[in-house]
Amino acid sequence: MADPGKAKSKSAGAAWSAPLERLDEGWQTLEARLCAGVLTAEVLSLTLWVVLRGLASDTVPGGNPAGLVCRNFLSAALLGGAAHLATRSRGTRPHRIAVTSAVLFGLFIGGRLWVHSGVSWASNVLNFLQNASVLMLIGGLRGLATRLTLWVALLGASLAASRGKHIHVDVAVRYLPVKMRLPSALAGWFATAAMCTAGVVGFVDYIGAAAFRVNSVQSCPGDPTKECDTPAGVKFATITHEMAGDLFLLGRQASLDLMTWPRVLVGTPYDKWMKAADWNAWLDGADWTAHFDQDAVKALHADASSPDATRIPQVVVPGTGEEARGLLIRELNFVFPFGLAAIAIKYLLRILLALGGRVELDPEAELQDEELAHHTAHVSEGGVS
Repeated sequence: MADPGKAKSKSAGAAWSAPLERLDEGWQTLEARLCAGVLTAEVLSLTLWVVLRGLASDTVPGGNPAGLVCRNFLSAALLGGAAHLATRSRGTRPHRIAVTSAVLFGLFIGGRLWVHSGVSWASNVLNFLQNASVLMLIGGLRGLATRLTLWVALLGASLAASRGKHIHVDVAVRYLPVKMRLPSALAGWFATAAMCTAGVVGFVDYIGAAAFRVNSVQSCPGDPTKECDTPAGVKFATITHEMAGDLFLLGRQASLDLMTWPRVLVGTPYDKWMKAADWNAWLDGADWTAHFDQDAVKALHADASSPDATRIPQVVVPGTGEEARGLLIRELNFVFPFGLAAIAIKYLLRILLALGGRVELDPEAELQDEELAHHTAHVSEGGVS
C-alpha cells in the first residue's frame, strides 16, 4: 500500500509536476539535516550548561553533592575513553575488563580526587557565558536551548506536512467516495495554508507591536484629528531599523567576547580585566551614531579620572536605560511566523503535487511506518534472502 507522504514513482503523474516533486524531496532532505543539526546543538548546549553548573558547585560536608556527582561522571567518561583507546587492540576480554574497571573507578572514586578543583574556573566561565557574552543576548545557555527546541518543533511540523504525517481527522475521507477524496483533501490543505498565512500576519504584527514598539495606529494624513492604521511599510521600516541596531550590538558584543575569552580561559575574572581606558577605546572603535543618538553614545564613556575602575565587558543599549540581556529574543521570535510560512508553502506545494498525480491519497497508508514499508518492499523484491 502506498504511503501518501511520499511521491509516486518518477514515471507517474504529470510531467509538469516532476520539478515540484524534486523540490519537495530536496526541501525535506534539507529540513531533516537541519533538524539533526539543531538537535545536536541543543544537546550540546544543555550538556555544557549542566557540566559547568556541576563543576562550579563545591562539595562540602552536608551540602549539595552536585559537584561530586558531576566530577564522578566526568571521571568515568574520561577514564573509560582512555582505557578504550589504550586497550582496543589487545583482545576483547582485556579490553572489556580495562574499560569496565576504568569506568567504575571513575564513577566511585575518580571524582573525589579532584572534588575541589576547578570550582572558581567553572564558575567564572559559566557567569561569563550567562552575563557577558553573546549568549547573554538570548538568555544564556538555557535560552539558547529553548529557542532551539522551538526550531525543532517547527521543522518537525514542516516535515510532517510534506510527508502527510500531520495530525488530522480522516473520518470524512474514509467514508467519502474515492472520487471525492482528492477535492476533500485539497480543500483541507488549502484551508490549512490559509490559516498558517493568517498566523504569519498575526505573529508579525504582534511581535512588531509588543517587542519593537511599532504603533498600530497613527494620525490620518488628511485629518490629524483622526487615527488610521499604520501602513505595513511603516511597520516594516520600524522593525528593520530596530533589528539593524540589535545586530550592530550583537557584533559589538562579539568583539568584546574575542577580547574576554582568552582571559577567562586562563582564569582571569571576566568582570575584572576591563579598565576605563579599554572600555572607552572599544566604544570609539565603531560607528555607534549610525544606529543611536550621539549624545546617548557619549554618555556611555567611562570616567577617565578613575583609570583603575573596572567595567563588565557587556554591551548596553544607548539612550534607553535598558540592559541588553535577552535583546535578541525579539528577533528570534520571528521563527514562529517563518515556520508557519514554510508550512503554508508546503501545503500549497502538496496541493500541486496531488493535482499532478504525485501524491496518492489512502487513509490506511497514513498509519504505515515508513521504515517498515521500505523494508517490506525490499524483501518482496528479493533484497533479503
